[in-house]
Amino acid sequence: MRTSRTLILLLLIGFLLPSCAPATPAGTDVPALSCGDGLCGALEDSANCPQDCHLAPVSGKTLVTYIESEDIGQIAVQVAYPAAGRYAEGAGVVVIVSPFFTEVDGFVTEPDLTAIGLIQVSYLWPGKTDSRSGVRSEGEYDYGGETSIRALRDVIRFAAGRQADVNGRSISSLVPVRPLTDEVGLYAFSHAGIAAVNVLALYGDSLPGLQYFVGRENPTVDTISCLEIGHYDENGFPVVNPLYAYPTSYSPHAITISLDTLRWDFDYTDDRADFVGRPYLDLNQDGSLSAGDHVFGWQVPQMFGKRYYSKAFTQALLDNGALTLETWPADLATPQEAAEAWAFRQMDTQFMKIANLQDADFKVMLVFARSDHAQVAADKPHIHQAYQGFRFEAQPAGTQLRWVRLNPDRSYIQQFLPQAGTDYPDNPANTAPTDWLKIGEWAYPASSGNLAAVAAVAEMADRSHAGRWDENIGAALYTFTPPTAAP
Repeated sequence: MRTSRTLILLLLIGFLLPSCAPATPAGTDVPALSCGDGLCGALEDSANCPQDCHLAPVSGKTLVTYIESEDIGQIAVQVAYPAAGRYAEGAGVVVIVSPFFTEVDGFVTEPDLTAIGLIQVSYLWPGKTDSRSGVRSEGEYDYGGETSIRALRDVIRFAAGRQADVNGRSISSLVPVRPLTDEVGLYAFSHAGIAAVNVLALYGDSLPGLQYFVGRENPTVDTISCLEIGHYDENGFPVVNPLYAYPTSYSPHAITISLDTLRWDFDYTDDRADFVGRPYLDLNQDGSLSAGDHVFGWQVPQMFGKRYYSKAFTQALLDNGALTLETWPADLATPQEAAEAWAFRQMDTQFMKIANLQDADFKVMLVFARSDHAQVAADKPHIHQAYQGFRFEAQPAGTQLRWVRLNPDRSYIQQFLPQAGTDYPDNPANTAPTDWLKIGEWAYPASSGNLAAVAAVAEMADRSHAGRWDENIGAALYTFTPPTAAP
């Protein structure tokens, strides 16, 4: 495994070699650079204006511009582009969806998709600031709420060439590599996938050019987002909720766990978080936290200055008498607040909305490792729910079922890791385990997370470009070699 990690590191170092400064497309109306004003402008990057544009962790060049989002204001957008496009015709465009439960101090630039010849678009949620450059989006931050999703819609429209920036410039006029604006994809890691599904459900009909969605280990419902079925402890070992069992706890739209023994420990503190108190299952029913009880982890979604557990979990704290409204912690969402927040931040109700869209025939790839970055249940209920939702509920209008694949073709892994063998799955599209307790056989090694993510995007971009949606292509459709750096 150490050899694999070393090779991957060497490959990534190779991708990070500097490239020649790109020429401005002929005929483009180019304003003068304003280097030194503290903002990384649309024609400035880390090479020509390092004081305004700090080096971004991508191998391509970056620029920042703004788009206008109605009733919100100006949204900051970062465009990262390669020295040469992946295809002779240009480069596909991928929008990287930002997380919202956890604080992000700037533009999300991982994985580096410029290294495989694609253009990647990142952005700042309304009200958020990039700590490296001081660039800020206008508006008020609502933690992935309706305002955020409208802003994301407009970012995707900009990436697809359907909306100009505040200076009237399209993405095609901003970068020297031709953006293939009818070959746009979405990539979302972890809970950012909830925002991706929301924008597809609410605005999919107004996103022409969107061809695919790559979701990596995305939670689907509140119980999963809140790690109530299990978590990793401080040493990285999985701690599974003993009351979760597949298949009895699982359904396509919910995870059901008995909460009869749910209690609250008022004395708990943790140096990794500022809050006091935590929930646990009083399994021996002795009325106090003791050996043998199940303690929930410290990581939990935080929004609006509070911790948020699932709707059912939060209500059970009140119904069981574990907490009263008089003893309710100020930093813990109330049952009403939890119900209101989760009503908009789950996938389960959105698949049918996607099915009702007229012009949203995008394809889906779900990416996941044997050891998930957050979820510990052996049957991977979040992957199961997402597969069933996209495949069987969100089918495009007038067609049978939506194209969905579990992890990339092995040939795409081998483009980066030639010795990759049967440790890496080769699952035909539109197939899934008959026994989801064996989903680990469909997953890649946990040490290859970013590699698998890049391979997945490369495959989906190539399939979109070639119009190839075979269930199993067997060989990579395109090979991309980054240009050699000039001396």
